[in-house]
Amino acid sequence: MPLKKLIKLAQENDYKALKEIIQREENKIHLTFYYLCPDCDNLSDLTQEALLKMSRGLKNLKNPDTFRGWLNKIISNIFYDHLRKKSKCLNCVSTDEEKENSAACEICDPCPCPDETAINHEVSEIIREMIIKLPDTFRLVTVLREIGGMSYEEISKFTGTEIGTVKSRISRARAKLRECLKPYICSNN
Repeated sequence: MPLKKLIKLAQENDYKALKEIIQREENKIHLTFYYLCPDCDNLSDLTQEALLKMSRGLKNLKNPDTFRGWLNKIISNIFYDHLRKKSKCLNCVSTDEEKENSAACEICDPCPCPDETAINHEVSEIIREMIIKLPDTFRLVTVLREIGGMSYEEISKFTGTEIGTVKSRISRARAKLRECLKPYICSNN
């Protein structure tokens, strides 16, 4: 069922439609937070908060065509709230627990081959680390475009930035990512 129709049904108190929207959006929201808040211990909490705000505010959404931008605005507001709270808190390190160095997200391969799985994992971590190292403005537009699926026009409106600036920032971010991935790209030359 198209998202637009699900939204309209959910706005009319159809809980099955709302459940379907939540199931469709949950992974995208989680992945967005994963890239925006790389050092965050509570990605699930942020995801749940975004889903809750989305569910509660869905009735007030006037135009279902603006759903993606509206949802990304909720996500970014939660992200910035998280940053403000984080800057006010002192970093505490527990001496009782050992922190695991495992990845927060794994990419499933339909034909798991140990070599491919290892390379995919390594490349994913390198991409994640490179996105984290991007300046905030580059990181935000890249995550909105690549993870959030927003168009250049939507990102421009969302960030209050000229469309040329958005394209330039995304282009520069992609160039940096390409440069980092050169050792992993097979060349036939």
